[in-house]
Amino acid sequence: MASRKIARPKNKIYIGSRAFDVFLIIFMLILSIIFIYPFLNVVATSLSSNRMITTGQVTFYPRELILDGYKMLIREQNILRAYGNTIIVALGSALLSLSLTSLLAYVMMIPEFVLRKPLSVFLLITMFFSGGTVPTYLLIQNLGLYDSYWALILPNAVSAYNVFVYRSFYKGISMEIREAARIDGAGEFKVLTTIYVPLSKALYATFGLMAVVGVWNSYYEALLYIREPARQPIQMLLRKVVFTAGLSDMSETTMMMTNGQLNALNVQYACVVATIGPILLAYPFVQKYFAQGMQVGAVKG
Repeated sequence: MASRKIARPKNKIYIGSRAFDVFLIIFMLILSIIFIYPFLNVVATSLSSNRMITTGQVTFYPRELILDGYKMLIREQNILRAYGNTIIVALGSALLSLSLTSLLAYVMMIPEFVLRKPLSVFLLITMFFSGGTVPTYLLIQNLGLYDSYWALILPNAVSAYNVFVYRSFYKGISMEIREAARIDGAGEFKVLTTIYVPLSKALYATFGLMAVVGVWNSYYEALLYIREPARQPIQMLLRKVVFTAGLSDMSETTMMMTNGQLNALNVQYACVVATIGPILLAYPFVQKYFAQGMQVGAVKG
């Protein structure tokens, strides 16, 4: 007796799939609104008048548009210097981190490298144990790095997690390519720079962006190691403005607040927007590499 195939109700499967898609879209829209609204509120508050801010009428768009907060930031002499310091530290940290992590991950990927396992164990230990704030501070001071850019760059040079991700990605590249390059006379450094690096653009873009964002948003290290105002990054200036409302020309700020033209939130939120602006502008250019790099870095092994 021939067996009969049980026909599945395709309409029910289609309706269930469509219902799940609709639910997922609605859920993501709600989640996006929750994430975007605070940023829009910050931008709107930085551009709204004192009367609208104090009466609580500012939501996600400006009310009674004013630009006094941004004008005061432009007149602030330290902000351009702070931007320059942040760019130096962020780019220096990203370049040094990508270079050293690539070199370490590459040698740990080579099967015949005798120190491959000891290095893996050493890096694994650093993922669970750290020296702490006080020993790190003493180390920075004893090395003569205190109050210099290197105090912000060197401690973030190598991450054990990044090394393992790089190594996993490199292992996903065919070893025959490396062997062919070695037969042609290429050294290990040339193999890395001419073969592995071009094939890992998504990975470098992802971790480069993460390194830049991590340094750009950090102020704690600068608070510990940088005392000279001329070397302080933008986040230190933001911290001063947000927590102490401290711009160099506070007499003008106080006068404008007394006259009811300016609210303290105008200056504080304008500084927040000016701080995160460059990151928001740079992200769309590396977004495709960022998504691809996160996927390949997670599944390669």
